[in-house]
Amino acid sequence: MFLASAIVFVNVIMIQSLQMPTAEGLFINRQFSETDILETPQRSIRTIVSKCPTCDCRINTRKKRIVGGIEAEQNEFPWMAALSDLFRLHCGATLITKQHLLTAAHCVDEITATGIKLGRIKALLGENIQELTYGISNKTVRIKEIILHPGYDREDPNSDNDIAILKLDRTISFNTPQIQPACLPSSENQDYAGYIGTVIGWGHTKERGQRSKMLRKVKVPIVPTKYCRINYSYLSYSVTDNMMCAGYYYSGGRNSCHGDSGGPLQINRDGLGTMEVVGIVSWSNGCGRPYYPGVYTRIDRYIGWIRDNIGEECLCEI
Repeated sequence: MFLASAIVFVNVIMIQSLQMPTAEGLFINRQFSETDILETPQRSIRTIVSKCPTCDCRINTRKKRIVGGIEAEQNEFPWMAALSDLFRLHCGATLITKQHLLTAAHCVDEITATGIKLGRIKALLGENIQELTYGISNKTVRIKEIILHPGYDREDPNSDNDIAILKLDRTISFNTPQIQPACLPSSENQDYAGYIGTVIGWGHTKERGQRSKMLRKVKVPIVPTKYCRINYSYLSYSVTDNMMCAGYYYSGGRNSCHGDSGGPLQINRDGLGTMEVVGIVSWSNGCGRPYYPGVYTRIDRYIGWIRDNIGEECLCEI
């Protein structure tokens, strides 16, 4: 029997979930690990558990082509962000924690190289429309810090290690369906060849075309890197192990384009709607050209580096 005032501290490192009663008398599962406080009213037991909630990586709205694409549904990709200064959109990015975005290193390196001050770069979250008039459903947050991967070199024509973390100047709440974090790979060296990826952005709708004012999406197959590597070698470019390729190899016509850089490439991991962001739009030979798929930074190669640079923030992983 437990006293009402008793406080018991329990080591729960091995606890993965607990059943908790709801007001209706039903039980739900919650995930825990080391650092939060859980109080059960029946026994007044305080338990050290995790502050990181269970992540939901499912698309919130999906009613059943960016080059060759179509407009995305509102809230379909709530982790999508637009990077802009006071005048125009520069690149896309992916919200990965309450205070961090993931983007291509060349995006923010080019912005700062033009003399734009860090305080003028901002992220637009929770909106499909790429306009500089902001509605109630979205948030505009300034960038506090840019963390370029140490292996990125702006003089490298191959854009290896094209990845950067952006720290926001304040934390974001995930209490709205318009803004949610992306789920990332949990381990390295995964084989994505054969998956159908979805790439999104506000970039040009055709090569030498105009930017889209609406967020667009296009489905592209992820192709074996060896085929992509051979073709790009004819142009004296190297597709490294830190990259992956996606696109319609023989026909072309659909892929990312100028202005989509930094945005996410995601796959439907389980076929049921669980989305995993696996790539970052990096570079390509033109837009949707046959035999030259788009090249994306492989996020799974940088999971350790990402963890090392987000502090104590929670990271959603699959």
